[in-house]
Amino acid sequence: MAPWNGLEKYPAPAPASESPLKEAATADLEFPIAPDFLSHPPQLDPEVMLRRIEETIPWRSTRPGEQERRLAMKVSAEFVL
Repeated sequence: MAPWNGLEKYPAPAPASESPLKEAATADLEFPIAPDFLSHPPQLDPEVMLRRIEETIPWRSTRPGEQERRLAMKVSAEFVL
């Protein structure tokens, strides 16, 4: 893969033969089965929730031990959505 020179909007994609996703696509994935799981739509308007998050983020991030707690929850593997 060519190094990104900063002039292009995105770097050139890797050739298909070098893609780590090619191997991952053929992996056998096992998903949990929960026959009694019920998915319910959100009860709050998304705008209301975003405003609530905006209000609480400043004090949440300054609580004692918050940085350590978030670091412990960090996912160390990279993935592409």
